[in-house]
Amino acid sequence: MTTRTLSLVKGGHKYVFRYGSGCEDDMLDAIMELAESNHSPVDWLDAATLSFQVTQNTAADCLQTMSPSDEQVF
Repeated sequence: MTTRTLSLVKGGHKYVFRYGSGCEDDMLDAIMELAESNHSPVDWLDAATLSFQVTQNTAADCLQTMSPSDEQVF
């Protein structure tokens, strides 16, 4: 399992999020919970940025696991 790291720098603080491959949905749920909370410094723009990073990581994982024989032309 690959461990991924996301980071967010905001207001002089650095927030680090780690999740394993296959746990992307859990990470996205946690990010949304932070954005919904009135006690969290993470807002919806931060959540969108972090979610985009999760998506990029997932796409990179997919491309890495594809072999040339798996490629298809659409």
